[in-house]
Amino acid sequence: MRQLTILFLLACASCSMHAAGPPVASSPGLLDQIRAQAGTAACTESSQCQTLALGARACGGPELYLAWSSAHSDGRQLQALAERYRNERKAALAKSGLLSDCRVVTDPGAQCSAGRCQLRGTAAAY
Repeated sequence: MRQLTILFLLACASCSMHAAGPPVASSPGLLDQIRAQAGTAACTESSQCQTLALGARACGGPELYLAWSSAHSDGRQLQALAERYRNERKAALAKSGLLSDCRVVTDPGAQCSAGRCQLRGTAAAY
């Protein structure tokens, strides 16, 4: 039991030393390019609104989601850019050795509100 407690404390200390702080540097230009491609996410109905998973967390899964409109953006191009950005983030995380809190970031979905696709539960699209 004592060995298990010591192992647990060492694991916790390791996590706190490498807890996810500021984002690991990757290509900020690529994220700007993704946002520019998504544009204003103009919509006339919620069926045009989609979400795009962006980035990567050390434990897996995306860092965040972006709302975009299928009426005004090319989904294939956005997906390709998002994949490239995800790969860059994964490589940067692996190189840095940072760990995350392993919290799951769930897809909030998107809806058309005031003529713009917005993440559900937020006042504006990311």
